[in-house]
Amino acid sequence: MNAIDVDDETYKKIVFAARMMGCTPSEVVRRLVDASSTELGTAAAKPSADLHSVAVHALYRGQRVEATFDRNTRGVTITDGPHTGTTYPTPSAAASAVVQALNPDRNPNTNGWSFWRLTSNGDELKALRRSA
Repeated sequence: MNAIDVDDETYKKIVFAARMMGCTPSEVVRRLVDASSTELGTAAAKPSADLHSVAVHALYRGQRVEATFDRNTRGVTITDGPHTGTTYPTPSAAASAVVQALNPDRNPNTNGWSFWRLTSNGDELKALRRSA
């Protein structure tokens, strides 16, 4: 087994992520590396027409929901989770559908620009709002 050195603050974040994900710190790093490798390979393999699609996700009530945001239409297509395969005209419509599915007793009105996170860096989707 090989080891890597990280600063104390990064190590604390990895340990925290491991607790949240229910896995080991090594598994967190492995998943990050796998996700980055997959995203790089997928981006290189995709034709330029697909470059308007941005991977996003949401964590709601302990469940991760994967989706894509279309920069051209501003629509969101859920790729894994409740309503997989459904495209919504706005981030808020998609967020409301997820909330309704996972927490039917709550009013589903949700600001999708804050609900969805960019998978690449964890920023809120609203970071793309100006450029979308």
